[in-house]
Amino acid sequence: MEDSAHDRPAGYRYSRRGTMPLIRQLSVVPNMRNALLLVFQWAVMIGACVVAIRADSLPVYLLAGFVIGTRIQCLAVMMHEACHNMLFSNRRANDLIGDLFVAYPLAFSVDLYRVAHMVHHRHTNTSRDYDYRVQRKDPDQHFPKDGAGMVVLFLRSLLGLNYYRVARAARVWSPLANFHNPRRFGFDYRLALRIRYVVWAVVVYGLVLWSPWRWQILGLFLIPQYLWANIFNRIRAMAEHNGVADTSELNGTRTILPTLVDRVLIGPLNVSYHLEHHLFPSVPWHNLRRLHVHMMQDPAYAADAHVTRGYWGVIRELMPVKGDDGVGVAGVASQPKL
Repeated sequence: MEDSAHDRPAGYRYSRRGTMPLIRQLSVVPNMRNALLLVFQWAVMIGACVVAIRADSLPVYLLAGFVIGTRIQCLAVMMHEACHNMLFSNRRANDLIGDLFVAYPLAFSVDLYRVAHMVHHRHTNTSRDYDYRVQRKDPDQHFPKDGAGMVVLFLRSLLGLNYYRVARAARVWSPLANFHNPRRFGFDYRLALRIRYVVWAVVVYGLVLWSPWRWQILGLFLIPQYLWANIFNRIRAMAEHNGVADTSELNGTRTILPTLVDRVLIGPLNVSYHLEHHLFPSVPWHNLRRLHVHMMQDPAYAADAHVTRGYWGVIRELMPVKGDDGVGVAGVASQPKL
């Protein structure tokens, strides 16, 4: 029998009753702020492309690629906001702009991502959760790993040797992989949405290929996307639910208190406050840190919530610790449940 969120033991779920008045205050979508944020991401990426092409120097190309990679990570988080209808308060604008300027450039669709992600929220850490099933099948996400195992994992990621696993898992969000409408998760990827992606791809990629700088543009955008997806986004993803005890809702998801480097490379736009997001998914990104500070004032929450300082702290948690007898043991339950 498949396990589900409804099969959790009594007391697993965290009571939200006393927090709802604050949640209503925090759940206002910042339309203008998000619009300016989106414009900023594209202005930086286009500016980096222009500077690199004009300089035509390898060090400048590398620096531009680094900058573009950090903005791509921001776009990925903004796609997540659009999935929760928190990019714009108007649903049509949210989905249309989210597709054209956020998801499609990453080769994804807001609608396809949403349907899979909502299942993840309803059935977190159970066999109905697609992300959890991917984790169970992927040896790269089996923890704990010792120091050598972590080095091998990140070297393989840097060299792209395990990228096929990322791409295979992400196919459920891809318009191309769903163009024949396989109705994954029971979702009808209707013809109008499929045609919209084709029109976008023909126009955008046609303009890029028509440009005399086609290879520079494609390289500056696609190579950083490949690297960020396989290294930095991998770290972000493995930090959210791997290596947690999952004996209650508060320790089934991890919140990471990010350093400045973390925010630039891995977890921008407060995406690292993942426990708060799972508890209150209606709260937009800009209020998640404020919500975290409020929740931590509750002694019961502070005692049980899985909070880790920095993504380096997560990596240390996913490595075995030495017991008193010198034998390596996991600090928390971290292997995929069978």
